[in-house]
Amino acid sequence: MSGVVVLQAAALAVLVAANAPAGGAESHLLAGAAHFRAERYDAALVEFRVAEKLGEPEAAGYAGAALVKLDRFEEAVETFETAGDGGLPLHDYYRALACYGARLYTCADRLLAGLGDRSGPRIAEQARAIRAELAPALAAAPSETTLAWYRARCQARRAEGRAALAAAYCREADALATRAGTTRAADPDGDVTPRNGG
Repeated sequence: MSGVVVLQAAALAVLVAANAPAGGAESHLLAGAAHFRAERYDAALVEFRVAEKLGEPEAAGYAGAALVKLDRFEEAVETFETAGDGGLPLHDYYRALACYGARLYTCADRLLAGLGDRSGPRIAEQARAIRAELAPALAAAPSETTLAWYRARCQARRAEGRAALAAAYCREADALATRAGTTRAADPDGDVTPRNGG
């Protein structure tokens, strides 16, 4: 789907939402879910955003999941950050994938650890695999270059007016700096960048 078509669909959905009856949020949430299952993530995102505007409390989490599927990880992190904690295991899983894709590895690891078995066997297995991939990187102390990258990302996103995303990068820098103070690097470079298969 081209960018113009997506923007037109988004504009139409916003216009429809502005004139929709109060019960319209659920229908948009369901339409978004149908698009998501059919792997039409752009269309799903539009429907979830409309449902969100109409006051559906779970819509932001589903919008975040659609953004992950579209490889728009920073936008997904922002969406989840502003949505708050919905407590749904599926949302937590996609939030972890968003963090992973945005290189917020301690965030991803914390969320995946919190899933436990409440997410079902398939997602629990995927969560364990991602955590196993992250473990060696998180065990090593990060280099000053790595810490500087996160701090610069925090400042850049803050300067762009993306406060929620900036906060996520600042928290990651702080978490890594704490690890640097208590863990000795196994690798002389202390690189914390695992392969990104998420």
